[in-house]
Amino acid sequence: MTRELSGLLTLTDYERAAESLLDAASWAYVAGGADTQLTVRANTDAFDQVWLRPRALGGTGAKPDTSVTVLGRRLALPVLLAPTSPQRLLHEDAEIATARAAESTGTVAIVSTDSHYAFSDVTGAVGGDSWFQLYAYRSRDDVAATIALAEDGGATALVVTVDASYAARRIGTRRAGFRTPGHVDFGNLRALGLLTGAVPDGARIERLPLTWDDLEWIRSRTRLPLVVKGVLRAEDAERCVALGADGVIVSNHGGRQLDGAVPSLVALEQVAAAVAGRGLVLMDGGIRSGVHVVKALAYGADAVCIGRPYLWGLGLAGQQGVEAVLDLIRSEIEDTLLQLGADSVAGIGPDFAVSAHRATPTGAL
Repeated sequence: MTRELSGLLTLTDYERAAESLLDAASWAYVAGGADTQLTVRANTDAFDQVWLRPRALGGTGAKPDTSVTVLGRRLALPVLLAPTSPQRLLHEDAEIATARAAESTGTVAIVSTDSHYAFSDVTGAVGGDSWFQLYAYRSRDDVAATIALAEDGGATALVVTVDASYAARRIGTRRAGFRTPGHVDFGNLRALGLLTGAVPDGARIERLPLTWDDLEWIRSRTRLPLVVKGVLRAEDAERCVALGADGVIVSNHGGRQLDGAVPSLVALEQVAAAVAGRGLVLMDGGIRSGVHVVKALAYGADAVCIGRPYLWGLGLAGQQGVEAVLDLIRSEIEDTLLQLGADSVAGIGPDFAVSAHRATPTGAL
């Protein structure tokens, strides 16, 4: 482990160390959210409103099994790497370092349409799965070309983000004077001809607002497993599954789009109940420990995605830093399972959690 990582015992330690490396404007972009950043804070605070219920005399004392199956692939831990951009703000190897770290720790990285490196460069650097996250730009023809880019690049799943069609009011980032540094690029957008000049100061290209008809059309365009990211309502999750989606990601975009949006953990329980085993349920937003991961599993997630935490590791030590973050979370999950009297993450159900606002366990009548 490099000197930069020694002594970092929690994700909060990683956050503080990463902040010390970045200029104030870049940190504001990475850490910030929309308007007052209420939802950024609430995403994490929601986990403090859930209590875990250990099972007395449970477990065998053996090392707990943290593995899960996601879209047919066995992962070493129930944590995927959410799409984030621009990762080049943090490290020169950007998505290549992230994908390699995911592969080496037995999980999956979801690569953004807005990645610095073109998707084929990322998948060419790893031998395992890489999912592709789709933003819709300009027209259906451009969306079709983006899907083809993902398929040709070897994507093993397509993640359609539906909660970021419109630019957000990121006041903190604007006050900090963030401008996209010259060393940041959008490789996929250049490959698609969607970007020909300089990257915009706000690191965003205008997008095509998606509709349910668009989602159905996207489903018809690809045979890849399709996951819809940005779902916060049970009825929306049900409709996604009915349209042929293989799963959903319960997400409010890390609080970066709508200030005051419901925290992902709060929305998770009803969405998971609505999907009811008919598709994959992931969630992201506010996860800052392995304890948080286990709480999300108890609330119905099959696995979770993390964003900012692995960026902190990336900024500190590239691939090794991302690996260290994932190893830390895995060790925290193992400890949590042992303390709960559970032998595996597969054994975590609603009876292991209770909301601070009610006396009965999650999902109990």
